[in-house]
Amino acid sequence: MIADDVQDLLESLALAVGRGMSVDDLEGRVVAHSAHHGEVDQVRAQAILSRSVPAKVSAWQESHGVATTRDPVRIPKNPDLGMAARLCVPLLHQNRRVGYLWIIEGPGPLSPQELDRAVRDAAAIAALLDDGGSSHTLSQLLTGEIGVRRAAGVLGEGPLRVLALRGDPDGLREAVGAELVRVRRPPAFTILDRHAVLLLNRGEDATALGERLAARIRAGVGISALHPGLESAVRAHEEALTAARAAAAERTLRPVAHWPDLGVYRLFAEPVTGQPGAGGPLDTLREHPALLTTLETYLDSGGDAQETARQLHLHRTSLYYRLARIEQLAGRDLKNGTHRLELHLALKLCRWNAV
Repeated sequence: MIADDVQDLLESLALAVGRGMSVDDLEGRVVAHSAHHGEVDQVRAQAILSRSVPAKVSAWQESHGVATTRDPVRIPKNPDLGMAARLCVPLLHQNRRVGYLWIIEGPGPLSPQELDRAVRDAAAIAALLDDGGSSHTLSQLLTGEIGVRRAAGVLGEGPLRVLALRGDPDGLREAVGAELVRVRRPPAFTILDRHAVLLLNRGEDATALGERLAARIRAGVGISALHPGLESAVRAHEEALTAARAAAAERTLRPVAHWPDLGVYRLFAEPVTGQPGAGGPLDTLREHPALLTTLETYLDSGGDAQETARQLHLHRTSLYYRLARIEQLAGRDLKNGTHRLELHLALKLCRWNAV
C-alpha cells in the first residue's frame, strides 16, 4: 500500500535521526507522522490531532520561503506559536512539488550525514505521493481493495467530483498527461476499464477541464455530481461513467455531460429510479398519489389534456392546476419531450419494480 510505504519510510528516518517528523501535502494537511522522537512541541501535537496546520503556523513557515524552495530550509523557533525550530525538506518528484517533510530539530540541527539521509528519503516519499502513488491509491479505492481511511492520506479529503472519459488507454494517458502538466497540483488520475478517471477534490473547474480533455481525445466526457467526500467516491465514479456513456450516445450532451443533467439516461443506469430515496424525478411526488395518477394518465394519453380530463372526471381547469403542480414538484417541464420521456419511464419502472 502506498500510504503504508510512506509511513514505513517516515518511521525509519525518524528512528535513524531521533527526531519527530511529519509529511504535509500542499494544502497543509498532515499525510503521515512518525512516532514521537526527541522534542514534541505544541504545533506538532495540534497538527497530529487535527491533521492540519493552523493558518498562523503556515504563514510563519511560508515567510521563510518553504513554498518556493527546492532545498532544505530551516525554520527558527517561534515561542509565541509554541513552535520549536524545524527543518523543511520540500518533496519534489519529476520537477513537481507534492508536499513537505518536516523534522523537528529542537536542540540542534541534523548532522551532515543525517541531512543527506533525510534528503534521500524525502525523494522516495515524494515519488510515492506523486502521480504513481495517487494513481495506485485511486484505483484501489474505486475497486474496493482499500478503504477510505487508507486512501485519505494520499488522496486528501473534502468535497469531490469524478471525471471520466473513454478511449484507448495509451491515448488517454498521453492526452490526460499533456493536460495535467499545466496544473500546479495535478488531481489523482488512473485508468480503469478503458476509462481515464480523475478525482477532482482540489477546487478544480471540472467543466473547463472536461472541455479541454474532450478536445484532446475527441470523445465525450462525463462528470459526477458533487459528493461530500471519499466515502462517496465509488458512487461518483459510477455517475461519471454513466455520464461519459451518455455523452457518447447523445450529441446534445457533448462535449461534457454532467450526471445531474442526464435526464432519461440516468434511468438506464438506475433501474430503481422512481422509488423513494433513489434521487429520481418522482421522489417529490410520492406523497401525492392523485398527482401521480394524473401524470401517468396524461402521459399515457400522449399529452392529450381533453382525454386526460375525461378519464379522470376532472374539469379542465383542475387538470391544468394539477399539471402545473406536478411540474413544480418534479422540477420538469411537461412541454419538453425529454422531460416527458424521463417521467414516463420512471412511472413504468415504478410499476415494474413493485411487482
